[in-house]
Amino acid sequence: MSYYHGIQEGYAEDEDDLSFHYDREERIRNAPQIVRDFYSGKVKIQKGFFKILVANKFNRIMLFTVALFAVVVLGVNFLQNPSLGVCAGFECELRAFGYGDDVFAQIKIHPLKKSLRDENFRIDEYVAEKKEASAVFDFLDAEGEIATRSQKSIFLQKNEFFLRTNVPNYDIIEVRVQMEILGERLELKANVKR
Repeated sequence: MSYYHGIQEGYAEDEDDLSFHYDREERIRNAPQIVRDFYSGKVKIQKGFFKILVANKFNRIMLFTVALFAVVVLGVNFLQNPSLGVCAGFECELRAFGYGDDVFAQIKIHPLKKSLRDENFRIDEYVAEKKEASAVFDFLDAEGEIATRSQKSIFLQKNEFFLRTNVPNYDIIEVRVQMEILGERLELKANVKR
């Protein structure tokens, strides 16, 4: 009889208790071959996360497929970034963010590494001649219309330098910039991060 704190469980008053006879050997004898092999010690269970991932051919193929997919997605994100670009031997990166009721935009500009730039690139001459980098910032609202336009310029420098501006309009969702450096043009765009 099964009792739980003095209360009989699972049986009607006029029924006998069920008796259960567990015979382990008989159960294993009637089990599938893989279960019998496991109990006899013939089957070894792989331990360790990576060992399980490469335990058989199917798992290796799936691991390779997931890794390849991740590399492709990350590669596409980095290669098709519209807020990065190269203009006249300078790398330009546009960032836009909202803070309070204002939207701030900045372009980080720096010369490319020597191995990546043109052999006619003369940064010292550009700095000495006070050549400029100029940018026209277009701040777009939700309808894609230009809400505000701002123009900035700065003299070229040997090291990293910035062009910054801000506008007092919280409804702006995107910033587009037309850069011009040494007569070469570049268009960048970035979504406003809140």
